[in-house]
Amino acid sequence: MRSDKETDKAPEPVSRREDRSSTNWIANVRLPDGREIPCTVKDVSKSGAKLGIPAYHALPDSFLLRIIGRDFVCMVKLAWRRGDYVGVRIERVGKVAPPRVQAAAPQPVATSSDQPQAIDEPGGVGIPSRRRKPSPF
Repeated sequence: MRSDKETDKAPEPVSRREDRSSTNWIANVRLPDGREIPCTVKDVSKSGAKLGIPAYHALPDSFLLRIIGRDFVCMVKLAWRRGDYVGVRIERVGKVAPPRVQAAAPQPVATSSDQPQAIDEPGGVGIPSRRRKPSPF
């Protein structure tokens, strides 16, 4: 029996449940030990995606996929691997938590007295007045 390559026939397209959209998203694979591997998302559908990851990276059966610049993360399962490409099934989708910003406690302004200084006084708050001296002419 001859294979498709020997008979010069094009392989039949794989039937899919959903249409795939071609993308070129930058993403990170987060491994269970916390390490991250940069990758690209080549195409995506509701149930899966094709990722570009160098073949020398070993991947577990399931891992997190975070799309850079988007506000979601996916729990995925490895479906297949061919060279530098990986097929994954999307198991769950979640939102990325916004970055935590530590608000600095407001610092009280130290003044020499509790009363605000007048604007016209030296060192006062605001713009000092323009006092003119009489012209000698």
